[in-house]
Amino acid sequence: MFSWVKIREGHDNFFTPMRLLFALMVLVGHAFVVKIGDTAAEPSLFFDYKPSYIAVNLFFIASGFLVTKSMLYREDIPEYSSARLLRIYPALIAHVLFVMFIIGPMVTNLPLKEFFTSGSFWSQPLQVLSFADTDMVLPGAFETNHEQIGSGALWTLRYEILAYIGTAIAFSLGLLKRKWMLLAQFIGFALLWPLAHVTGLFEKAPATIQAILRFGICYGLGAAIYAYSDKLKFHIAGIPLLGLVTALFYNTVLFEVMLSLWLGYIVFWMAYVKIPTLDPLKKLDDTSYGIYIYHWVILQTGIFFWPGLSILQLTLIALPVTMVIAFASWRLIEKPMLSRKKSFAQTLKSLGRKTKPIVESPAE
Repeated sequence: MFSWVKIREGHDNFFTPMRLLFALMVLVGHAFVVKIGDTAAEPSLFFDYKPSYIAVNLFFIASGFLVTKSMLYREDIPEYSSARLLRIYPALIAHVLFVMFIIGPMVTNLPLKEFFTSGSFWSQPLQVLSFADTDMVLPGAFETNHEQIGSGALWTLRYEILAYIGTAIAFSLGLLKRKWMLLAQFIGFALLWPLAHVTGLFEKAPATIQAILRFGICYGLGAAIYAYSDKLKFHIAGIPLLGLVTALFYNTVLFEVMLSLWLGYIVFWMAYVKIPTLDPLKKLDDTSYGIYIYHWVILQTGIFFWPGLSILQLTLIALPVTMVIAFASWRLIEKPMLSRKKSFAQTLKSLGRKTKPIVESPAE
């Protein structure tokens, strides 16, 4: 634990339990939001940064590393696309149907005939799966809650998909061939963030652009760390030291960038530190995605039926229910679908040009 940590090849890392931890941070943070009905109600974790905000940034840093690794290992767009599509869409489709047909009828104040014949009900799959509108506001649903949103956390998936597409485009253009190219992508976002704030353009920009800048820093950092993974080392002493340096930049335009660098340092120390007693955690089922996409609707449903629940009670009820559903999602949908990456890649290849033989990626 107290020696220098190096990034290793293969599956010898703690990314799976770490992603589980990140997803649980989002759940706990959103319990405050659902109960009180105000995003400001979520307690701060570092200065005024909330657990859910930090956790999503951590997700994007890890994703930038692992997805870039996947792309450069495969060096094949259909294989890469197969892995990415099967990771996101099957479980998301199941979630949309779950909210529509299981939760919706229980929490709507409309007669079921009117509920099921509403145009806004049947438009949900197209809206969510295209990421045009991921809130899932069903007719008459959750009317007594502070918010009527059925899936308040799905909006970040839009930027995950954009990052996947960006990585594929960069690879196709030859912009992943050199280490400095990956580093340049991170530096580009890291410079655009303070520049946008100094010029006042950030406040005027649409929320989509603001989110792209935020997640671009995180995802780009993960990609840059992969590029230089053979040279980087991490030590536990660096965590408080870099945290202190980051704190010195609070209330400056560089704070977001420094926060990402600090979080990135934490991520890769945690991912590759050698603690043999914790090695069994590496074999945990990867339920983080299921927890992330299902937790909001479970929290909403809990408050709908028991509005008097405290935040602690809501969390203690939603946590096991969400984890059971996430476990089922992993075992019944996500894992079986991911095992079909090769065959799906062949289908994609049959629609386009021939590419290299399919290989398995150590990053997944």
